[in-house]
Amino acid sequence: MMRPRRFVPLLAAALVCAAALPAWSQSGRGPGLRRGTNQEAYYRYTRSVLAERRGDLEGAIRWIRDALRYDPNAFLLRSELVALYVKKGDFAGAIRAGEDALALDPNHGPTLLFMASAYQGLRNFQKAEEYYRRVMAQDPGKTEAALALGGLFVEAKRTAEAIEVFRGVLQRDPGSSQARYSLGRLYLEEKQYEAARREFQEALVRDPEFDQAVVGVALAYEAEGKLREARQTYEQAVQGDPENREFRARLAQLLLRQEDLDAAAEQYRVLLQADPGNPELQTRLGVILVEKKKTEEALPIFRQILAALPKHTDARYYLGVALEELKRFDEALKEFEQIEAQDARYPDALMRRGSIYAQRDQLQDAIPLFTEVAKLRPREGNVPYLLGLAYVQKKDYAAAAASLDRAVALEPDNPIYLYQLGAAYERHKQVDRAEGAFRRVLALKADHADALNYLGYMFAEAGIKLDESVDLIRRALALEPQNAAFIDSLGWAYFKLGRVDEALAELEKAVRFAKKEDPTIREHLGDVYLAKGMVREAVAEWERSLALDASNEEVQRKVREARDRLSRGGS
Repeated sequence: MMRPRRFVPLLAAALVCAAALPAWSQSGRGPGLRRGTNQEAYYRYTRSVLAERRGDLEGAIRWIRDALRYDPNAFLLRSELVALYVKKGDFAGAIRAGEDALALDPNHGPTLLFMASAYQGLRNFQKAEEYYRRVMAQDPGKTEAALALGGLFVEAKRTAEAIEVFRGVLQRDPGSSQARYSLGRLYLEEKQYEAARREFQEALVRDPEFDQAVVGVALAYEAEGKLREARQTYEQAVQGDPENREFRARLAQLLLRQEDLDAAAEQYRVLLQADPGNPELQTRLGVILVEKKKTEEALPIFRQILAALPKHTDARYYLGVALEELKRFDEALKEFEQIEAQDARYPDALMRRGSIYAQRDQLQDAIPLFTEVAKLRPREGNVPYLLGLAYVQKKDYAAAAASLDRAVALEPDNPIYLYQLGAAYERHKQVDRAEGAFRRVLALKADHADALNYLGYMFAEAGIKLDESVDLIRRALALEPQNAAFIDSLGWAYFKLGRVDEALAELEKAVRFAKKEDPTIREHLGDVYLAKGMVREAVAEWERSLALDASNEEVQRKVREARDRLSRGGS
């Protein structure tokens, strides 16, 4: 059996008041309501009770006010009216009704509590505190008003006073699990994680079924970065109460944080068995399946959500993502295009559309979309970053560098942005700026193999800082010893230093390690062969390069000159 969840908010005044107020239905009549002479009032009171049970608070209030016409001095009618106003959220009405009730009985505890709750609802913390303290003065041993006062201080951000109040409750009533829980929440906010766990665990000793205290223990572990302990806490809670959806949902979220997608998916499947039509649970499961590359399984989940809820933006967005992953670009675009400008997902949908167009080399369509997103999200570095990559693809390196520079300005310590900025500067022939960007990458991440290689290769290509070039590339190769591009870079640096034999050995090795034919490696190998006087071998390598990239005019020139040399009897 699933036990009822216990949820104890820090602001508990209204619940405390409702529990403290006697119900006429239990006694059959209230003070000042005399059967016979006040049958009309009693009848209207019962109609009010029925209206409240139906959730018709307006009707309940109307019937109570009508009853007061027949018995204006019936105190419990007036007190009940205060309660109804508080439940309705009409705090000003509650205060007016409360003043009328307290004129008949100035020390009635439940009405004083309702008055405190009403003032707290209006954020008049000074008056709320005054009423809570009036109740506490009448009966210092009772904890309800003190707990509510502590909740008031929490809401007012008066943390030290809240802690003092809850500690005072525990001095009078060491068994108060709610005071323990409230203290734990405060310690958690103050980042005193061990103290928070201690209070939550003490609350559980006194009330083993206090679900929110279990959650508190796990949250304290999570906040401290102890995800394994938090997971164990949730797993034990789920094992003890398998039908508790909150425990299982929190466990699923934690598993996502740990990137244990299979385990998280299993928890969401169990949750969906109990609540099969829940679109949020369905969406989360679908997203996990997309992450796991089980995209075909995700599609029917998102389509099922949209069949029931056509305006469910997240489901439509992730359906588009799934279709994009499957390279079904036209279908993906149709989904993204249905997300309207007022939707929170609209900028994400624009970026996805831009990404699809970029993958199709339709840069004239991609760039305006990325530009629009940049206006919508001016503080998000990812937007000018993607725009910059689109300009790189378009070979507009000046625009690419300008856009990537904006991305770096927004996130100065992002090595990905800095690396691409360096690449854009290098392609724009701004070697000094490129060097600065790459060195910033290495200051942030000394083992960034691509930055080490790019900087070293750039120096070799420019014929500068050649000794450092070799050192940088060797550091890259220490991280990725079988990377053919890095091996090629080292061979090219040796070639620029005049160490031709070493260059030849590295470049022939690069050919062996390349996972697919690379025109640059073949060009470099041809250049080395030419330097060793092996003209025919050089031509063969350059022709292999041209077979891979026929547009390279420099290699075309080399082939022409070498063939002319051979035709004139050159070796």
